[in-house]
Amino acid sequence: MLQLDRKQMATVGETQLRSNLADFLNRHLGGKAPLPLDELDAELDAVIAHCRKAGLRSQRAVAAYALACSLFGNERVANDPSIIGILADRSSPQLDRALLIEMWTAAAYGDFRRRQGG
Repeated sequence: MLQLDRKQMATVGETQLRSNLADFLNRHLGGKAPLPLDELDAELDAVIAHCRKAGLRSQRAVAAYALACSLFGNERVANDPSIIGILADRSSPQLDRALLIEMWTAAAYGDFRRRQGG
């Protein structure tokens, strides 16, 4: 019988997370992301590593952060005071942090659409 240890399972989970994120971003942003799609895998690896270092453990929180980066660019997201605060608050539950990132993304996208006249 095949047995995997925790480290191997974590690697499988990270690979699946990156694959799912890449598929989602390709399907829903369709090349509108600030990154060329051929660089997306490497970029997602870096974003996921950044999230893990910042204490984001849930797939939902990591996916929310990755979507924000894809829409607005890594630098803008990483330097936004609200995002910095969310990442710094390691005592909050993962779901709360994910929801705050999602709300930030929705507000930033709304601001973007208003500026575009849409």
